[in-house]
Amino acid sequence: MPTRARETFLSEYYVLLCARRYAEMVGKLMIAATDDDRRRVKMNLSYILGSGLIEYEWEYKRRVRPYPDDFRKALIEKDGSIISRPISRDEAEILRYSNAIPTFSSIDKLSALEMQGLADMYEGWAQSDRTDCVNVARLHGWSDGLRILVEVVGIDYVPPEPPPGAQVSLMKFLAVKMRE
Repeated sequence: MPTRARETFLSEYYVLLCARRYAEMVGKLMIAATDDDRRRVKMNLSYILGSGLIEYEWEYKRRVRPYPDDFRKALIEKDGSIISRPISRDEAEILRYSNAIPTFSSIDKLSALEMQGLADMYEGWAQSDRTDCVNVARLHGWSDGLRILVEVVGIDYVPPEPPPGAQVSLMKFLAVKMRE
């Protein structure tokens, strides 16, 4: 688990930096006194969110670059059944690692408690006999990424309120159902 001192050595450092800054900016949004202050903070939130998504994408591309062709195809098409051979323990760890990037796209939709609930749910799905070996590794990676994100933003983190009439994301829906 990352601490601030060790974070600088992690390959996902910039994703974590964006996550920490986003969480700090959400805190500033809560105490913004004027409409002008809120507008300025929301502009910063939008910029940090975009930057974090770019950093996430770059890190993901870096992690999947060394994959064998069948792994790359499975990742792109999100179909673990494409890999018809058993995968080794090392390949499973590589696959888990590539999916363990903190899921930055969740930061503006999910609270820390909801992220933890999703991480638990992913781990539960990975235990199913129906889940193939590729998706087991992928689910464990997603769980790891969510837990890292919670550690960085803090357990009390709550995202900003969505705009009126905004649709609820699938992840938010699952997280809410998980907590019921």
